[in-house]
Amino acid sequence: MVKPDEPMRRRRLCSIVLVVIVASLVVTSVAVVAYNGRATIRDVQTLNPAGATGTVFVVFRPGVTSWNEDIVNAFVRGLVDSDWRVNITTTSSQTPTNVTGYDLIVLGSPTNGGQPHVAMLGYLERVDFQGKPVALILTSGGNGIPSIYVFGNATVAANGVVHGTYRYQLWATGALDAAYTAGTEITL
Repeated sequence: MVKPDEPMRRRRLCSIVLVVIVASLVVTSVAVVAYNGRATIRDVQTLNPAGATGTVFVVFRPGVTSWNEDIVNAFVRGLVDSDWRVNITTTSSQTPTNVTGYDLIVLGSPTNGGQPHVAMLGYLERVDFQGKPVALILTSGGNGIPSIYVFGNATVAANGVVHGTYRYQLWATGALDAAYTAGTEITL
């Protein structure tokens, strides 16, 4: 036999559980937005300083997860193994915009809201690539096709020549190996 208070208790319990779930989602969303909007400033690091193939400037935006950085690092390992000198840093207000000494620019960005990260787009508004070749690396949870068009158009607007586009879906099988291989196959 169901007590008269039992349906009321169940409704209260369901209401409490629902409030906890909604509050958790709101807190998680706020934390992700705050983390994703924060600047990540790193000094320019030089890899393979004696590289004879040419000099590459790599600028990337770390994502909420390590996926974008892992993909960019795999691509960079391919460049280094192909004897490129690589200077690498993250997008921020302090990212160098003078690209005179570089043979190739590589940009890496996660997708946010159907476009490259806002920090990457901000960098593209500040830089003039002076007609240099630019390789674009985009990581996404989906196919990323709309984002790669935005990325390419912003690169062209910054006077860059899109040399190649590379899209990697979140944790896709073999993506790190594919990024490494792409880095080994870059030629000018």
